Amino acid sequence: MSNPIRCFDGNAKPHEPFWAFRNADQTESGETELEIYGPISEFSWWGDEVTPKMFKDELYTKGKNGPVTVRLNSYGGDLIAASVMAATLRDYPGKTTVKVDGIAASAAVMVAIAGDRTQIQASAYMMIHNPLVGLLGYYNVEDLKGFVDDLKVIKDGIVEGYQAKTQMEAEKLAKLMNDETWMTASEAVAYGFADEVLTGPSKAAAQTAQYANVLTSQYVNVPRALLENSSAPTSTGVNETARRAQRLAAQAKSFLIKE
Repeated sequence: MSNPIRCFDGNAKPHEPFWAFRNADQTESGETELEIYGPISEFSWWGDEVTPKMFKDELYTKGKNGPVTVRLNSYGGDLIAASVMAATLRDYPGKTTVKVDGIAASAAVMVAIAGDRTQIQASAYMMIHNPLVGLLGYYNVEDLKGFVDDLKVIKDGIVEGYQAKTQMEAEKLAKLMNDETWMTASEAVAYGFADEVLTGPSKAAAQTAQYANVLTSQYVNVPRALLENSSAPTSTGVNETARRAQRLAAQAKSFLIKE
């Protein structure tokens, strides 16, 4: 059994599910529901054969090849885990509907667009940005150039996935990622990331408010509306540390790719 690498701080244990299934007789939709509320895997699925198989087996066992509704409220997580989950949902023979209850940001967007149909709550948001890598240790310029090349390849793959859903041009999607673009529900539909806006109360509102501190520490352009019902600072609408990090990253990229 492989030992996955911890990617995000938390209390989860390796191979522990970060999702929950509910049988059709227990849900409002009348369908089997898969709920993903919170980060997508605190541990990387790279080289992990246990957790992905666990997810697939549970999806097929609980779904019974029938319709499944995915309830999503996640600020992101491990891209590998999100990609594997998305591929598993696409391969599932039954109809899949993804409902974005609160947030689908970063890696969670891969899951959001994996369903046969994507619905988004009127008060919800989606966000796309460039892939990130955490660096620990000491590296020379050649090492860093390798990281840049790897990130470019990863981004190209993400753009292709977005294109399959949105039918947008790659250049436009790349620009939206560069800008860390937050989309309202109507904007997500206009861009093609979602198919329908849902109205009515959202069960995710309280939990989304709890994400505010995480959002402001990780992202730059967090919508003010997401912070209004939280204790996170709202004076500028962005986190100054994140601003400085973004500027530094841009400067480093400019240096590393200079001919």
